[in-house]
Amino acid sequence: MELNLKPGHVIHTLMEEHKLILGFLDELEKTNQRIQEESKYDENNGDFKKMENIAEHLVGAEPHHQREEKVLFPEMEKREIFGPTEMMRREHEEFRPKKKEILSLGQSVAKMDFDKFKKNLKESADFLVAMLREHIAKENDILYPMALEVIPEEAVWQNMKKECDKIGYCCFTPQA
Repeated sequence: MELNLKPGHVIHTLMEEHKLILGFLDELEKTNQRIQEESKYDENNGDFKKMENIAEHLVGAEPHHQREEKVLFPEMEKREIFGPTEMMRREHEEFRPKKKEILSLGQSVAKMDFDKFKKNLKESADFLVAMLREHIAKENDILYPMALEVIPEEAVWQNMKKECDKIGYCCFTPQA
């Protein structure tokens, strides 16, 4: 959904980050599929390093979640919007260990039983790809438009932006 927001707006930044996160998920899905076809670990196969790099970026999306949880959600909750924000927080909690698991797998593949590695990778990657895509769709199509509707004051958005700046951004956040 396009919301016609200016670069630098809190929601615009979150949505731009979503586009990049979706790209990481696409790459994770393809890389995982190729790894699943391998019979053994080969350090010369770039997919293993690629998978680890993707996982680093997904773990590195934590400032995105923090800005939602500490700035956007509380402002919505001041306006009696609780259900969607509680659901999104719960989902963030489900994603964190899966992201860390994929990163840990990428860092330890050379020392692991390869079949166990593939099984654990498939389980975590399949869950994360499907659930995080769905999560992003809910935020983009429902939560963010709702936030824009219930927070009409430009001054509030400006203060929220300052709070977001204090939390910080992801290594992949596009410049405003």
